Amino acid sequence: MVADSVVYHPTINKLINFLDNGAGREKCLRLLQYLARFLAAQTLSPLAKALQGQFTIVRKFLRFLKPLNSLQAAAKLYDNKLTSDGIVRIFNIIKQLSFAGYLSLDQINLFRILRVVPTTRFTGKLVPKMANLCWLSALVSGMVCDLRQVSLSQSKITALAVNDDEKKLLSKAYKDRYSASRKFVWDATDLFMVLNNLGYLRYQEGYVALAGVFTSLFGLQDTWRAAKP
Repeated sequence: MVADSVVYHPTINKLINFLDNGAGREKCLRLLQYLARFLAAQTLSPLAKALQGQFTIVRKFLRFLKPLNSLQAAAKLYDNKLTSDGIVRIFNIIKQLSFAGYLSLDQINLFRILRVVPTTRFTGKLVPKMANLCWLSALVSGMVCDLRQVSLSQSKITALAVNDDEKKLLSKAYKDRYSASRKFVWDATDLFMVLNNLGYLRYQEGYVALAGVFTSLFGLQDTWRAAKP
């Protein structure tokens, strides 16, 4: 039956699995948040601004206790002393610890928005600034890892290109280089956003929102690929 072919289609199954986990919903909300932010910047619509705020709050709820994920990832990286490259290991640890700090401070932002904690100079100004500084640290560390991975992959490509018997390894090296290059662009775009948040750059709000839309699409793509069919 036509209905059965639609209901049991692999793409529908994958969409259900994608939306059934917190990561998929959070990535969708992030895209909607930055789309609303872009519309608010372009049209000055109070509705778009309100939607942006609501999407932001819901995302903070979905990220509740997520710092534990980053702390666990940092601990595993620290324990894994047999990793192939020490530079990648060290900066990945810094990246995960920085993300843990960012997400922890972001929980204070959530409590302030919900009025669980009072709005003071510390909770209203210093905490958001420290959160953005942690995000900045995570992004810079990630970009160092990305560049290192590109360098390592390029070295493998150069070594394997002369050997026709290593086509599978060569193909993997190309994929690794592409993945690291793509992640560098992703991190650099997020870096553009956080530098504007901190006031080091002063681009128009619409450009910052478009950067958020761009990186949200990257995140959606990765989460979609990871979803089970």
